[in-house]
Amino acid sequence: MAEQALSPTPSGPFYEGAVPTAWRVLGDYAGRLKVGIALRFLQAMFGGIPVALLVWVVDQLREDSLTTSEVWLVTIATLIAIAAQYVTWYVSNYLTWTNTYYAVGKARIALLEHVQRLPLGTIRSQTTGDVTTAFSTDFETASSYISNGLPALFGAVGLPLVVVIAMLFIDPPLAAAITISLIVGVPLFYWTNREFKELALIRGDRLADSSGRMLEYVQGIAVSRAFNRTTDRLSQFGRAVASIRHINTRLTIRLLPVAVLTIGVIQLGTPLAVGVITYRWFGGAIDAGTALIFLVLVLRVYGPIVALAPHIELLRLGDAALERIGRVMDLEEQATSETPTVEPQGHAVELEHVTFAYDSATVLHDVSFTARAGETTAIVGPSGAGKSTILNLVARFWDPNEGAVKIGGVDIRELTSEQLFEHITFVFQDVYLFRASVRENIAFGRPDATDAEIEAAARAAQAHDFIEALPLGYETLVGEGGATLSGGERQRLSIARAMLKDAPIVLLDEPTSSLDALNERAVRVALQALVRDKTVLVVAHRLPTIRSADQILVIEEGVIAQAGTHDELIDQEGGRYQRLWLDRERASSWRIGAAPAVAGSTAGSAEEGTE
Repeated sequence: MAEQALSPTPSGPFYEGAVPTAWRVLGDYAGRLKVGIALRFLQAMFGGIPVALLVWVVDQLREDSLTTSEVWLVTIATLIAIAAQYVTWYVSNYLTWTNTYYAVGKARIALLEHVQRLPLGTIRSQTTGDVTTAFSTDFETASSYISNGLPALFGAVGLPLVVVIAMLFIDPPLAAAITISLIVGVPLFYWTNREFKELALIRGDRLADSSGRMLEYVQGIAVSRAFNRTTDRLSQFGRAVASIRHINTRLTIRLLPVAVLTIGVIQLGTPLAVGVITYRWFGGAIDAGTALIFLVLVLRVYGPIVALAPHIELLRLGDAALERIGRVMDLEEQATSETPTVEPQGHAVELEHVTFAYDSATVLHDVSFTARAGETTAIVGPSGAGKSTILNLVARFWDPNEGAVKIGGVDIRELTSEQLFEHITFVFQDVYLFRASVRENIAFGRPDATDAEIEAAARAAQAHDFIEALPLGYETLVGEGGATLSGGERQRLSIARAMLKDAPIVLLDEPTSSLDALNERAVRVALQALVRDKTVLVVAHRLPTIRSADQILVIEEGVIAQAGTHDELIDQEGGRYQRLWLDRERASSWRIGAAPAVAGSTAGSAEEGTE
């Protein structure tokens, strides 16, 4: 069975504390990481063995009872301890690093799969920076926390533990004094950790905001230049960066003194231990040799703990990063069937008493209609009426608040994702192409398509000629989002992609709304080939494009105001469709004329102009 990471939570929030959440992120890799951490702990303990042996040797010398054989045993034991130290260090690092990187890589994929199962509305409600930062910065921080921070934390405990145990055998009161100094620092460490984590969460949120601002600035740079607002948009990013600088300053100002205090309290154990050693020596409880041994051991106790200080920030930032990842994982997925239980009978699309709202704004009110199989149903109406929302519900980008959307008589919520998308294909108004070859973009819905099938789809979509004119033809790489192609070229590739998929239900969201006349004509020819013998739902503002539709639905304020053919609706006096048609005819006669002639001027008539 393939190893898993980012295992799901049966119930409750994903984040349940730093260490439990780290194990959840690791999934099946957690066991190996625990072995690696245990080895780091053993490595630290092996590092304490030579110290303990040294203490024993000093004690034996003090009593003048050290033998040659004992010297050889101590020497061999010391060499074995040093060798064991290096072996456990190597194996520990290998296990923690490699398994963390494997697990975090799989966890990123698991998070992406989770995001893909979210309703589209949930995804759009999250800022771009939040999602991208979770995938990038937060996972990188969590990776460092798991592979370096946790092992360092456990490793720092090993050596002091061995030393304190050795002290217990020699003089328990002195061991107790050192232990108390360590315990006193625990509450301070806990409080500092909690305060730092809260600020680290704010830092992560502001970092996500700055990432979103940068993406927005880059993606919208053409608009910013066109309106001479590049400085203004860049200043917004600058303010986001300044907020990160501010929170980092707060982290330093607020927590550096507390961190110094925590380390200072722990290190107070040194003078405390010296005081207790001196007191017991003057009191005759211990001799000078024992006092000397303890003075040496005291320094060995606090060294590893003080050396842990640079890792403390990593532990807290990692904790905050895991909580931010948990926020995304806690977003509720769209319920879907895992295995096929029913198969649609036919390709008719039906909405039954559908009501839908974006947050609190209701967009559709009790909408019911049937788009018959093999026919074209056009949806028209003013902007904001809910036309595109209907297509989004049919594609199950959202689920209705009330009612049902059916395909072939089956509620689409009962279908698996594979079943649903085998039946539908979507041609969007704003085409998105991936940063890949033209061939790969066309075959996106059918990766196993042959070259001949891809070319046939491109020809039918009126795209073959311009593809052949590209530098590498079908192997030409298009920029991210298809930025290297014109709008009409992108749209024709989108239609070729839909034709190759050959789904029985086609959803068209104003596919020609932003094209020039030449490209629009080519796209229309391509669309005619695409929708032949298909069930078609098309949203259109240009009414002449849907004049021959089998059924036209007029949406107004979220309800179906009219339904019928073009001839039926145009004859309904005072109806919304007739008004839309008349408005369209008036708009088509609109002209951009020359400026009115000034008195005494020889300028031409204002009636002259171009369409």
